[in-house]
Amino acid sequence: MIGLEDAIRAIVAEEVAAAESRILASLPTYVTDRTLDVREAAELLGVSEKLIYRMCQEGSIPHERFGISGSRKPAIKFRLSDLEAWRAGKKVTAK
Repeated sequence: MIGLEDAIRAIVAEEVAAAESRILASLPTYVTDRTLDVREAAELLGVSEKLIYRMCQEGSIPHERFGISGSRKPAIKFRLSDLEAWRAGKKVTAK
């Protein structure tokens, strides 16, 4: 009987995963896109926070600034989808 229960669990898990994929695919990007702070972006990219700040200052990485115009310490946020697309564009292929 345990074999039958395991088979049913596997089928249910597979169907749930398929349904979840269909639902997520039908949602607009802004609903499923995650926002990261500087620490999380640095962790994702495997670089230091200092480098992330420098890249933001240079405008070489996609980001958004929140806060009062001219503020010395605005909140800097990154969209996960923007960082993934940016990183994909930076890949170097071996010859």
